[in-house]
Amino acid sequence: MTADAAAQGGAPDPGSGAGVWLIALGQTIGYVTQTFAFAALIVALNDPVTGAALPAAILAAGPTLGLLIAAALAPLSGRLVDSGQGARLLTFGPLFSAAGLAVAALGEGRAAVWLLGFALIGLGQATTQFETCFAFLTRRLGHRARRAIIRVTLVAGFSTTLAFPLGDALARTFGWQGALLSLAVMQLVLTVPLNHAATRLIRRQSGVDRADKRPADGNGRLSATLRQPGFWQLGGLLALVWLNHAVLSTFALPVLIDRGAAQDIAVMLAAALGPAQVAGRLMLVMAGDRIPLRALTLWVLSGFVLGALVLLLGRGIPTFWLIYALVQGAAAGIASILRPLLAADILGRDGFGAVWGVLSVAPLLAQAAAPVLGAGLMLLGGAPLVIAACLAMAVAALGLGLILRPRISSG
Repeated sequence: MTADAAAQGGAPDPGSGAGVWLIALGQTIGYVTQTFAFAALIVALNDPVTGAALPAAILAAGPTLGLLIAAALAPLSGRLVDSGQGARLLTFGPLFSAAGLAVAALGEGRAAVWLLGFALIGLGQATTQFETCFAFLTRRLGHRARRAIIRVTLVAGFSTTLAFPLGDALARTFGWQGALLSLAVMQLVLTVPLNHAATRLIRRQSGVDRADKRPADGNGRLSATLRQPGFWQLGGLLALVWLNHAVLSTFALPVLIDRGAAQDIAVMLAAALGPAQVAGRLMLVMAGDRIPLRALTLWVLSGFVLGALVLLLGRGIPTFWLIYALVQGAAAGIASILRPLLAADILGRDGFGAVWGVLSVAPLLAQAAAPVLGAGLMLLGGAPLVIAACLAMAVAALGLGLILRPRISSG
């Protein structure tokens, strides 16, 4: 029994109860099916005989469109969470993704149909993924949300590990169209009931009546927050961190090969980023609430600086490549947990959904821009310029973190 539970006369702690683990499973399946589906099926989609018969640019435009739609709708999703609709978004949002996957499966040789499918997937992403989930948990659990968010991100970190073998197996068995339809079915029969059960449990354990009746002046709260320098500083920090990691992840293979790694070693190092993220989150679970939020933030931002620095200096030095993969991955894993915690700590929890929704636009747009920015840097100066630019982003993010320091509580 946790200390919180003991303090409440033996009542279960909703920050680590069954509802949190169920929503973590729902998030994991959601990311497998709607976020990593394209990457997991890219080989099958590009097959010259049995593929989607679409130009590579059109294929890639689908996921980018989905991210842009998710970014555009993030503020609206946040307002809906503030109004007490978070549970409904998480429960019914997967229906958009299921429909989008089914439509995309019909997109062979038809660009408009392919893009329509990913537009629907973008609706699903806007209503069901971390942005909405974290806003829901913060609204329901208050200061106890830290424990819940750590557990959700820990479990969901395995989504990349699951997505690629699952996508490959489905594509080999059913073809890319059958694979997309199978992922749509998973959204319907797994994600919907998991999210429904999870949100019911969390609402019941956290005091459904009290939270739902508490008014949230989202418009007034958001207007006041937008006038705070801390909002823009934090938004800039998140954009820089997510752009850094998205660029380095997307171009991990050519960058590592440029540093002197053989292709098979580069693949192994790039693959190590995922487990390193999980390891970072697991260390945070083990540490619990003992690490002050301010210290944790600065350590993570320093990790991004170290990762890019050893990569820049690591031509022909395998030890530096390994340090990069481990440090960059761990920092990225913990950063995904820090996002909502920092937002709540710096900007407050009142009307959090609306504030968090607008703040989430920055990292979502950064993810969408990363492939284009990275490709441009590769054309202009190759891998060294990519690494140097990412190092500059990390240093700038650390600088913003230091500016935020007086506003970050000790956790």
